[in-house]
Amino acid sequence: MPLDRKQIADLVINSIHELGEDLEKPDLIAGDESTRLFGARSSLDSMGLVNLIADIEERLSEAFKIDITLANQSAMSRTHSPFRRAASCIDYIMELLAEIDKK
Repeated sequence: MPLDRKQIADLVINSIHELGEDLEKPDLIAGDESTRLFGARSSLDSMGLVNLIADIEERLSEAFKIDITLANQSAMSRTHSPFRRAASCIDYIMELLAEIDKK
């Protein structure tokens, strides 16, 4: 059964909320799809973003038996980072899942 965007969004947003609780960052605790993950107005530093990405990868593996690497060459070579906001991260995961489904 293919995953829908809501399932992925729930997983990503829950990861953001939990990281926000760990870091005591109110804007992450209350995060939604518009939450900034990367850039000048983000509450995450580079290590926080790495931790979030690793957590999302782990959750995808545990919950859906999907092993993907989010911080890959494709992500790093894009003009606009897929990690700028939660919504762009979710969309990027959906792209990766669509590629897997094609194989």
